[in-house]
Amino acid sequence: MTKKDVDWGEIGKKFTRKELPQSEVEFSGEIPADVVTLYTDEALAHIASELELPGFRKGHVSADIALKKVGEIAVLEESVEMLMRDFYPALVTDQQVDAVGRPDIRIVKLVPNEPVGLTVRTAVYPLVTVPSDWKKIADKVPLEPAQPATDEEVDKTIEDLRKSRATPPTAPAIEGEAAMPAEPVLPELNDAFAKSLGAFESVEQLKAQIKKGIGEEKERAAKDSRRAKIIEALLDKTQVAVPKIFVESELDKIMAQMQEDIARFGMDYEDYLKHVGKTEEVVRQDFYEQGAKRAKLQLVLNKLAADEKVEADSTAVEAEMKHAIEHFPDANLELLKIHIETVLRNELVLKMLEGEIK
Repeated sequence: MTKKDVDWGEIGKKFTRKELPQSEVEFSGEIPADVVTLYTDEALAHIASELELPGFRKGHVSADIALKKVGEIAVLEESVEMLMRDFYPALVTDQQVDAVGRPDIRIVKLVPNEPVGLTVRTAVYPLVTVPSDWKKIADKVPLEPAQPATDEEVDKTIEDLRKSRATPPTAPAIEGEAAMPAEPVLPELNDAFAKSLGAFESVEQLKAQIKKGIGEEKERAAKDSRRAKIIEALLDKTQVAVPKIFVESELDKIMAQMQEDIARFGMDYEDYLKHVGKTEEVVRQDFYEQGAKRAKLQLVLNKLAADEKVEADSTAVEAEMKHAIEHFPDANLELLKIHIETVLRNELVLKMLEGEIK
């Protein structure tokens, strides 16, 4: 028998299937000894090529010497790892499993010339059940009117601008005494100051623009608040077992963003952990619920996009790609495109949720 003669589908049918929490499944069964043997020579050759022994150049260790060095069990383990590359795809296909991520493969029985016992655990893309009336959720979440900008808010913004343009203090030193710190000198609030900030001819124009900007920011905040409430209502009514691998992926993103933010403030990440008195594992656990919610939301958005046949606009994708490449020239283009398409598609679905797109 050769590898081409192996009926992986038939072997896979003999594996028992067990449903696990968080959208995982576990398969248990055995691989016949004669099938494992088909991979032994290849496994031993690979081990020999990687061995570094005194008196031999790497890659020039003979198979018999390699076998004596590592032992028969190590060769069997390598054989199983190699055969899984052929068996695993057939297993999930035969079992009709939409597997995601890398499987967790464990050898539970390994004896020379006997069937190899295995358990294979993998995450599967979950069934997402959204409420049939999801398009009506937004009807029950009104947009709270944004309050107009106040004079106090405008004055505070201007004061902050003046402080950002302040000149350093210049207190004269008194002979024989330490120089006393002086207050920074703020620029005078006049038309010249307004012109120095942009296309403003007067202080009144500057105040008007600031008032408009604050008002627009409040309107955006009100829309963001409504969107958050709509999302929360949708997630509460959606049934899905979120795979752990999806949560971990979101946690990776959260942790990466946190580290970037810490670096932006000029602090070392390890120093930050010492400052808050936590390990990275504890910080990661602190964000677990947030990661789980983000993972669930992405699954829901994927479901709605598929049901409604929502796709990102190709022109918009190309424009975002061009912009991103200018800032990240070494980025993986394939992964970058997938990310941009996902972000744009998500936004379209969210606008459908809000009732902006029918």
